[in-house]
Amino acid sequence: MPAKVLVVIGSQTQGLLFKHLLEQQGLEAECADGVPAARAALAGGRPAALLVDSSSLGADGVAELHGEVDGTPMLVLGSAPLPALAGVQRADGGDPAAAAAVLAKLLAAAPADASSPADILRRGRILVVDDSVTYREFLRLELEAEGCRVLIARNAEEAEAALNDGGFDCVLLDLVMPGTSGVQLCRRFDQYRRDHTALFPILMLTSQETDEQLIACLEAGADDFIGKSRPMEILKAKMMALLRGKFFVEDRLSGTTTTNR
Repeated sequence: MPAKVLVVIGSQTQGLLFKHLLEQQGLEAECADGVPAARAALAGGRPAALLVDSSSLGADGVAELHGEVDGTPMLVLGSAPLPALAGVQRADGGDPAAAAAVLAKLLAAAPADASSPADILRRGRILVVDDSVTYREFLRLELEAEGCRVLIARNAEEAEAALNDGGFDCVLLDLVMPGTSGVQLCRRFDQYRRDHTALFPILMLTSQETDEQLIACLEAGADDFIGKSRPMEILKAKMMALLRGKFFVEDRLSGTTTTNR
């Protein structure tokens, strides 16, 4: 089955042209004329990649769409200035055939992994560290509904005990907790990874979505950062992308998995 590409461009004519060129490259293509239409298309399943026209969407539209598909390769046409976005490559929008060829090569070079996002989540064992019983239970129910196995820690002491016991693939860590802060605990978890060559990623959760908090979390060793007010689907997508990277490395180690299992 050919890989599917979502083409997001304001011009219907250009969209059909890219659809034709991508199909010539052996890919399947679906067109959307903006972010709302792209979001509706994504509801039917995540594509293997996106081709996005920056002149149609603008920097804000590209960033918004990137947030919806975090972890999915994106080729952006045009030279409009963009914020730093992981997994984004640029191409000249004035040469559609060349852009289609670049996208085909990008997908051909991607690591072969038949696991779907649902498969990746079902494989995950998640440690949730949060002092709020309400939010912990909310996360547990949401993640278990995806097939994840969930471990719970109410504070830094329980989190460090879970760290020593091992048995998880990813940590969801609250930024603001009484006593030891999430940033302090993140540093300890990151040091453990360094000392034990462990691969589990750390995703920080916060109600304070500021640049200062983002920088503090990333400098402490977090792999990503998300506000608690963001939709649950965004949190799951970020977690899935982190897990996919971890499992990719593990699956290619020749029988010696260097994790905290």
